[in-house]
Amino acid sequence: MFTGLLVFAMVVLRGFSETASARWLDRMVHATVDAVRQVERRHLIFLVIMTLLLTIGVEALAVMGPLDLATIVVMWDISTYIDIVVTTAVVATATRGSLGWRALVTRSAPRRAPRARRQRSARKAAPPSNDDERPAAFARAA
Repeated sequence: MFTGLLVFAMVVLRGFSETASARWLDRMVHATVDAVRQVERRHLIFLVIMTLLLTIGVEALAVMGPLDLATIVVMWDISTYIDIVVTTAVVATATRGSLGWRALVTRSAPRRAPRARRQRSARKAAPPSNDDERPAAFARAA
């Protein structure tokens, strides 16, 4: 489901960039990028430690708790794994598919006939001068 939402957002941003929803998505993307730029090393360390503690805690509850909780934890793990695999496949297909689509379009598109060369207009002869004097080259030779 998450992958479908991401694909839908990409289609809206690419195909319908003038709509209000595309502008909203664009603002959200820029806000997210700005928030990620503010992340420091201590935030990442805290995130890793808390992820480990929560994962270990949930697994411990699943092992020591009732069967229903264990089933929910296993289903959550499997759905997360499947979501990651599908998202990776869609991104890989989108990047490789765009190159393949361009190649297919260029191969199957009808070739344009070469345009005829433009004929240059004949140069007009310079009008004769009204000057009776000899050209300067002859004046130097004399």
